[in-house]
Formats: sequence, structure tokens, C-alpha cells
Amino acid sequence: MSSSATVTATCALAALLALASFAPAAVLALAVVLVGALVAAGWPELLDLPARRSTTALLAAVAVAAAAAAVLGVRTGRLAGTQSTGVLDALPAVAALSVLAAFVHQLLRTDGRPRLVESVTGAATGQAVVVLAAAWLAVPSTYAGPPLAPVVLAAVAAASAVCATSWPLRVAGPVGLVAGAAAGWFAGTLVVLLGGAGVLSQARWGLAGLVAGLGAGLLVAAWRAQVARLPAVHALPAALAVAAAPVALAGGGAYLVGRLVLL
Repeated sequence: MSSSATVTATCALAALLALASFAPAAVLALAVVLVGALVAAGWPELLDLPARRSTTALLAAVAVAAAAAAVLGVRTGRLAGTQSTGVLDALPAVAALSVLAAFVHQLLRTDGRPRLVESVTGAATGQAVVVLAAAWLAVPSTYAGPPLAPVVLAAVAAASAVCATSWPLRVAGPVGLVAGAAAGWFAGTLVVLLGGAGVLSQARWGLAGLVAGLGAGLLVAAWRAQVARLPAVHALPAALAVAAAPVALAGGGAYLVGRLVLL
């Protein structure tokens, strides 16, 4: 896949999650699982890990488990007004069990376990990505509500579009930071203009969009720096993982914005 196709996939996934954030938790969970499945499918090829099929299966299972835990938290979590306090309570347990599963996975390998350390660390890193994606399920339960997801995802899409250019990272990184911040601020302001601000002021939404945009710009630039020179970055499964990972990783940041900025 070309860089333009990869960023198009990122924008499509961002749009899907943005729309799903207004739907019931089960629908949003399916969108989150799709993002996690794309990461799982391409992660072993992207990092050139051994035991690719079983590693993909492991990551996909962790993605489903994390989403299921978050859905359970949405339905049974302790809520204070509209601010979630217990939606993600089970995610640390999922993350811990996923690390144990990574070691069990290595014990079950029958290929002589070549590149053992590389395989474990690569799988654990992928697990962290798909677990963070489950944080999107908690975003609609924050004070900001569902409109926060499109604000953050607009910033991710804008920063990804800039970082997909042929500009060197020393140029694309700062420009992507500015583009993400501008897109986040504009999207936050648009939420107010469309009547979705709730009890929160325009200034607070603008600040939240700006903070989210700066974070998205840093995230996307750092991701590009990590994967740009990997040999498999343009192979189809790996490219889909490259496209999906920033969307997944932004879930944790979006939740923090909703909890800490939009109070």
C-alpha cells in the first residue's frame, strides 16, 4: 500500500469510530475490535516476528477481551453523574493476563523458539496497542460525552495526512503537530456551534480540542518515526496495522482529555 492509501485507511477507521461513538456500547465495541483486528493481522509482519499466525491470534484474542471488559464496565461501572469512574477498571487485569498469555504462547511454540526475546517483546507491544484501543469505549461516558471522540479523531486524521507526505520527519512532525492542534480546536469549536457542548463552555471545548490535537500530532509523528524505515511497512497487512495503530493508541489519550481537561 502507498502512503496515501495508508492514510486513507486511517481516516476511514477514524470516521468509523467517530460515528460508532454515538451508537450503543456494543456497536462501538465492534468498531474497536475491528481496529484491534487490523493491528493484530499486520503486527507480526510489520515487526518481522516469528510465529506470525499464532501471534496474530494472540493479539486478536486480547483485543476482543479488552473490548469485552470495557463493555462490561460501561454496563456495570460506577458512574458519578455522566463522568465514568469504573468503565476501565478491568483493563489492568486484561493487560496483566495478556502478558502471561504472551509467555504461554512462547511455551506452546513448536518451531524451536528462535528469536524468543524479539517475539515476546513484539507481542507484548502489540498487546498494549490493542488494549489501549478499548479506552474508546469509556470516552462517551466522560463529561464530554460522545462528541469528544470525533474531536480527537479529527486531529489524528489531520496529523496523519501531514505525516503521510514525502516531507522529511523534521518538517512533517512540526507541521503535523500544528495541523493536529488546529483540527482539534476547530472540531471542538464545531461541537459547540452544532449544539453538542452540553454544559461545557466553548472555551473548554476549544482547549480540549487543542490539547487533544497536540497529543495526536506527537503520537502520529512518533509513530511515523518508528515505522517509516521498516521493510514491510508497505505490505498490505503491515500497512493496515500502520493505519490502525494511531487510531487505537489515541483511545487512551481521548479518555484522559475527557477526564482531566473537560471537567
